Amino acid sequence: MKRIVTSAFTVVLLLGLGTGVMAASDDIACKVRDFKEMLPFMQENHPELSEKELKDMHKDCVGKMKKEPSAPCMMNQ
Repeated sequence: MKRIVTSAFTVVLLLGLGTGVMAASDDIACKVRDFKEMLPFMQENHPELSEKELKDMHKDCVGKMKKEPSAPCMMNQ
């Protein structure tokens, strides 16, 4: 019985610590690729925009995701 209680306590403690570390992390919730990697995808979805407009859009999107990491991530799709 003592082993079960100790094991359960250990699991709860590890999950709690992992959640705390993840919440304190400064990273964006999704993987944000650099502009060069995202350019073909962005050109396919926004053919009417110039490369400069796409670069500005990418920069704005990354900035918003850094400010609000829980926001939906279009770059993960």
